Amino acid sequence: MWNTINIFLKAVDDFVWGVPLMVLIMAGGIMLTVRLGLLQMRKLHLALKWMVKNEEGGDGEITSFGALCTALSATIGTGNIVGVATAVGAGGPEHFSGWCLQPSLAWQQSIQRDF
Repeated sequence: MWNTINIFLKAVDDFVWGVPLMVLIMAGGIMLTVRLGLLQMRKLHLALKWMVKNEEGGDGEITSFGALCTALSATIGTGNIVGVATAVGAGGPEHFSGWCLQPSLAWQQSIQRDF
């Protein structure tokens, strides 16, 4: 009984965390990059300017850069640690190159959501 359940769960796990999911994530990033016209490259200067510029007359005690660091630490921190460890553990060091390419496409998804 337990062996049958284990075989079923392994098959589901291999499908979910296999090539189809990687292709889906990469395709979504490429689609958003193309549809939004390379927004992450076109608006990079504006994003960098807003990152360091403090708002004049803004309410609150935290700076724009402090708010950005807080948001990024919540978004990127755990995901990068767990994601790279999972990729290297599951597929070996060659999967690390995929984790170097994928963030540039995932960045597009984050920008599209925020703007």
